[in-house]
Amino acid sequence: MNQDMVFHKSEGNSWFQRNKSVLEKEGKVDWPTYLLNLLDNKSEIRSIAELGCTNGWRLYQLSKKIIGAKLVGVDASLEAIEDGRKRYPELEMHQGLLSQLPIQDEFDIVIVNFVLHWVDRETLIKSDAEIDRVTKDGAFLILGDFLPDCQQRRRYHHLPNERVYTYKQDYARIFESFGTYKEFTRFTYDHDNVEQNSIKPCSSSSRAFCSILHKSLEGYYQEV
Repeated sequence: MNQDMVFHKSEGNSWFQRNKSVLEKEGKVDWPTYLLNLLDNKSEIRSIAELGCTNGWRLYQLSKKIIGAKLVGVDASLEAIEDGRKRYPELEMHQGLLSQLPIQDEFDIVIVNFVLHWVDRETLIKSDAEIDRVTKDGAFLILGDFLPDCQQRRRYHHLPNERVYTYKQDYARIFESFGTYKEFTRFTYDHDNVEQNSIKPCSSSSRAFCSILHKSLEGYYQEV
């Protein structure tokens, strides 16, 4: 079983049970929401998808600001999805994996925050292709994850007896390498001190980033 299925079958639920009480903790900067708030012309946003949405708490918060937008969430944890369906019935919620997204539409905003480091390396490229598939031409992709000095693989400490890893690297650069995405803005911060909202250096192992990338199928090619 690859590690995507480990999260789909059990560990996604375990993660949700461990963390659901702090998902909306006061005083914590939510960087995807912060970046989305910086966008101009938010009234033109008609649809938002969050891939790795837990119970949809962030989408619900966004629904208060982006009035009338279609809001769709996907997560590996069935318990998180069922919790979200009870709490936020106005959201469209699906259980699924990045590599096999259970949605067909394209979206104006796609959020993928701290998910790609759990994706099995066997399905990383397929997962990136699925993210690209649901990101509309001209849309924005908000991407967050760890940002060490060099790419790292680390044993997942919650499952010490299984070959499950976290893979930490600059995932925004993968999308920029396609030639159809351009990073507009990036924030880096200390993942281990998320309540400390001031700017200060941190170690490579705890550094994280959140980027907003714009997708254009033609706009970033120079015609010669």
